[in-house]
Amino acid sequence: MALERQASKPEIASQKREIKLSPAIGDWTTYKPPKILVKKIKTGLYGFDRLSKDELNQVLFIHYRFVQDLLKRFKIDLGLAIEFFSVQVEQTTNLNFLRRLTGPVVQCKIKINGLHEPIFFFLELPLANSIINYSLGSIDLEPINRALTEAEINTLEATLSQYLPLFGAAFEHAITDITIAVVSSPDVTMDTTINPTSTLVSFNAELSLADNPPGKIIVAYPGSSLKGLLTKFKQIEQNKVLDFSRLPASLLSKITSPVCAQLGETNLTTNELRQFEVGDVVSLETTISSPLALSVGKELKLLCQAGIKNKKAATRIVGLRESTEIELPPPELAEKKEDKAAAKVLPAPPEKKT
Repeated sequence: MALERQASKPEIASQKREIKLSPAIGDWTTYKPPKILVKKIKTGLYGFDRLSKDELNQVLFIHYRFVQDLLKRFKIDLGLAIEFFSVQVEQTTNLNFLRRLTGPVVQCKIKINGLHEPIFFFLELPLANSIINYSLGSIDLEPINRALTEAEINTLEATLSQYLPLFGAAFEHAITDITIAVVSSPDVTMDTTINPTSTLVSFNAELSLADNPPGKIIVAYPGSSLKGLLTKFKQIEQNKVLDFSRLPASLLSKITSPVCAQLGETNLTTNELRQFEVGDVVSLETTISSPLALSVGKELKLLCQAGIKNKKAATRIVGLRESTEIELPPPELAEKKEDKAAAKVLPAPPEKKT
C-alpha cells in the first residue's frame, strides 16, 4: 500500500549521460533507436542529495575506468571473451530505478567501512552464469533462468571479492574494507532502509561475455552516499602530486602557467587613501623575514623570497608548501653574514721581518 501511495506522487525526471564504445551495431552516429514515449514532468526544486552535471560526469569517468579494469582481469584470469558496448550514468528516484529493472538479475550488496547505506551491484543472470562457469574452469553449456544455488552464490561472491580492490582504486583508494554479498536472484528485493522517493544514481555498462548476447552490469548508489564518496575522491585528487615526467620535453616547453608573487596585504581607511602623495610608504602586514606566497596557476602554492636577477625583480623558491613555517633573514643581514664568513676564511697577512 505504501508503494501505491508513493506512485501517485509527481515523479522526478531523470538525468542521463551515455557513451557508446563499440561499432557492433554499425555506424552508431546514424543509429536511430526506437522512440520511447515518456511522460514529461515539470519538476520543482531538486533535493539536496541530487548530483550536479559535473558530478555525474565524474561518476561516469570513475566507473568507466573500473569496468575497463574489471573486464581486463576477466579476460586474463578467467579466459572470457569480452566486448564492451556502452556506459551510462542516470540519476532518478529509487522507485523509478526499480521499475526499470526487467529480466532475471543477480542482486548484490556492497558494504564499505564507514558508509551506513549500501551500494547495489546488479548482474544480469547470463553474465553471472558466465562468470561462475569460467571461474570454475568450465564453459557455458546452457542458459539459465532460475535462482542461483548456494554453491553458485558462494562461487560468485568469492570471484567478485577478488576484484573489489579495483573498485577502491577507481576512487583513488578513498574507500577501503569493501565486501560484497549476493542478496537475491533472479528477482530484485527492495531495500526498506531507502526511501522510494529518494535520489538514486546508477551506472550501467552494456557488455558481452563469452558468446552470450549483450547484458548489463549496474552499480547503484543513494545520492547522499555517493556525494560523500565524491567529496573524498576530490580531496585525494587535489592532493595528488603532479607528475610531468610522463610528458615529452617538446610538449612541456609549450605549456605555460601564470605565476604570481604576492608581497603582502594591509588595510587602509578611506581618509588615508585621500591623503596619499607621491613618495609615501605603505607598510604591509608581511614582515621582511617572512616568505612570500607564490602561486603557479590556480592550484600550486609555494613559498619564495624576493630578490633581483639580471636587473629584474625575481623570486627564489624556499618552500614547496604554503603552510611550511620558514623564517628568512633580511637581505641586508644575509649579505653581512656572508661578508663576515668570507672575512674569516681570508688568510692572515704575512708578518714583516725587521
